This record gives sequence, C-alpha cells and structure tokens, in this order.
Amino acid sequence: MVALFPKLANLKVRRTWRGQYPMTPDGFPIVGATREFPHFINAAGMCGQGYMLGPGLGELLSRIVTCGLTKDDIEVLAHFNLYRDFTGAEQFK
Repeated sequence: MVALFPKLANLKVRRTWRGQYPMTPDGFPIVGATREFPHFINAAGMCGQGYMLGPGLGELLSRIVTCGLTKDDIEVLAHFNLYRDFTGAEQFK
C-alpha cells in the first residue's frame, strides 16, 4: 500500500478485518433446516457475533443433527428461522 500511496507510510493501523460479514435485516442469525432441502442446516448471519454465539450455536446444531432438540431449543430456533418476518427493525446489537 505504501508503494501505491506513500502518504500512508505513517498511518497506524489499529485493527483490520478481511472476510465476510453476513448480516440479516433483523440482526439475528439464520439457523435451522430449509424447506426445500430438509437435510441442509443453515448457520449463517452472525453479524460479527460468531465468537460470542459460536459455543451455544454449536451445541444447538449438534442437537439438530442428532434429533435431540429440547422444547427450549425449538423456541430459540423460531427466532432464527429462515422463513421468519424480516420486515422489522434490527433487534440484535
């Protein structure tokens, strides 16, 4: 970069990000099966919260795969459903 823009030589970079930042309109991730492909499980749209949500979603995904969902899991998955209403404001910040 400095070769292209010499004035950047003294720029201090605090942090960088390189990668996808998948985000849904309401800020909640999409987790669960699709109607079109019932054996395909989504786990996307963490909005940069993947490290925070990862452990809990990992456990939830393992229960989806092993058909061991609890009543609470089903309630949580309703909020993460691909087919939910996305017309509201962002909820998860």
